[in-house]
Amino acid sequence: MSPRIGEAIASLAGAGARILEVGVGTGRIALPTVSAGSDLPTVSAGSDVVGVDLSAEMLRALAGREQPNLALVRGDITRLPFCSNAFDAAVCVHVLHLVDSRTVLADLLRMVRPGGVIFLGRDWVDPASFAGALRNAFRQAVVDLAESIDFPTGARGLVQQLGELGGEPVYDGEEQVAVEWQTALSPRQVLDGIRSRDDAESWVLPDDLLKRVMSRLDAFAADHWSDLDSSQGVTRRFVYSRFRVPDKRPGG
Repeated sequence: MSPRIGEAIASLAGAGARILEVGVGTGRIALPTVSAGSDLPTVSAGSDVVGVDLSAEMLRALAGREQPNLALVRGDITRLPFCSNAFDAAVCVHVLHLVDSRTVLADLLRMVRPGGVIFLGRDWVDPASFAGALRNAFRQAVVDLAESIDFPTGARGLVQQLGELGGEPVYDGEEQVAVEWQTALSPRQVLDGIRSRDDAESWVLPDDLLKRVMSRLDAFAADHWSDLDSSQGVTRRFVYSRFRVPDKRPGG
């Protein structure tokens, strides 16, 4: 479903937009955004994307798929080296929980031109599905077992932060659905995703805590599903909140 995510971002950012993605990773968002371009009736020119990530390994993986209008920068997203008003839009997906989010959001308001847009995106999994039940059990296990850990700011907290910093929420900051799809997953696949840290929520956990959390989660899954390898349909969405950068910056 990545192409449809890219189409949504490219269309809302505008024709020929210069877009910054912080935490570009292996290009799940950047690549389809770059390629959306002229295929869209509302976008007459493709987007230019600048992707920043601290991981050299991820950037190496993406470099082999690089396109002419995708530029990659290795760096700390809390210390971005770009001028004010350098971009028409910025995108953040599953990265701000790893850093001081207020610092990054304030910097994005500086780097995106007045009238430009900032997208805060995330993946949504149907909470009524077995995958949703496993995610809830995971979060409860972390709460129960963590002796001290700084829990990441969730989607609502990020929306609140960006609004406090001066971003103007579109649709009152309510999340919009870019794309919805069905996928077949088994309980074991969800467990393996959390265990291997493919799931963004497990990135911040220390190894020892993750091991103890997974022990509890494995027991939870065994109690609830007799066949952990049996696939079931799960509804997923990519959702985003959109903010407009004000014409007059706070304090300006």
